[in-house]
Amino acid sequence: MNKIRFEIDTNINYLYHMLSVASCGYDNEYGAKYRPLYPAEELAAFADNSELLTIQGGAHWGELYSLLIFNPAGYAGSLLDYYGEVLATCESIRAGVIPEWVDESLIPYTALIERLSRILLKHHAVYVRDIFPTEREKIAAAIVPVQAWFEANGFTDRAEALIGCELPAEAFTATMVSSVAYGPEAIDLTAEKDLFGIDRSTMDAVYFIGHEFIIYLLKNALQGEDAFRSFATWPLTEALAEYYLKRIMGDTRFFDGQRQWRMFYEQQAPGLTAVQLYRLALQELTRL
Repeated sequence: MNKIRFEIDTNINYLYHMLSVASCGYDNEYGAKYRPLYPAEELAAFADNSELLTIQGGAHWGELYSLLIFNPAGYAGSLLDYYGEVLATCESIRAGVIPEWVDESLIPYTALIERLSRILLKHHAVYVRDIFPTEREKIAAAIVPVQAWFEANGFTDRAEALIGCELPAEAFTATMVSSVAYGPEAIDLTAEKDLFGIDRSTMDAVYFIGHEFIIYLLKNALQGEDAFRSFATWPLTEALAEYYLKRIMGDTRFFDGQRQWRMFYEQQAPGLTAVQLYRLALQELTRL
């Protein structure tokens, strides 16, 4: 049974739409198409603070990315409610009342957080009314052949059997957006959900999404290890996913920067578990 599901989420598409039009981590035709609809000074508020608002796989997580992008992307309710709460918290901070749950490292950014939240609130309704319907159709069309491939080829069953564990959740959800070409994606939004763009060919999308499905299996298989707890071990887990992906598909297409570690896994004795392979790589990493 295929355990990869696809969804199109309005909130998530809006958030990454705004990053794209502001050239904040993304520089592509999508952003250029819609950029003229927005005041330049509002887009500059994002672009000038891109280091705070962007991520780079395994290397960087901007200080404001969680609060303003990642957390609302995983939020099940209304973005209007979410940013309304953020603004209310900013007002409390300016009044000298700091809620216990507030990360004190964010307090120096209060004015910027307030400004960006207001911009995100300002343009939400127009996006939903005038832009998202067209983009939704494009995304839906891109999903069809990729979903059909996974339904027909037993990929998730084969991956679970090979790694020796099942996905903890009922399904892995690929949330698709149309705005993230040439920028970060495969972003973990929740414990069972990742964000992907629609700009790849069908088979390239299969390889890319398949890699992330295996990553989620490895989070289960390696839960007793130190994997996925720091950027330092990121190359080892990415390469281990590629190692298993190659065993399923016969080759790989992405994450070539981790080829050294993928080949390291391929050189080990057959029959080793994911934990055993990871521990051997960790020993080698420590030795280097």
